[in-house]
Amino acid sequence: MIDSNFQVEELIHERGLRYGAPDRFMTQLAAVWSSIVGVKISPQRAAIMMLFFKLIRLWNNPSHEDTQQDIQGYLKIVEILKKQ
Repeated sequence: MIDSNFQVEELIHERGLRYGAPDRFMTQLAAVWSSIVGVKISPQRAAIMMLFFKLIRLWNNPSHEDTQQDIQGYLKIVEILKKQ
């Protein structure tokens, strides 16, 4: 199910190069979602919401490796944002 050679830090770094550092990206995402729903969403909660999104995808396709890796990545991002 989970590749033993997978490195979550490497995934976060790679995606960060493509989309922006996780703290910056989640801050931007939280701001957009906050303005849409009219409720303050923290960057950490935005990451948790993305985690739920990925869990639903995993529920619907449990063998999709990319989704499994993304879940690990979002868990790590939640941990990183918690320390800020």
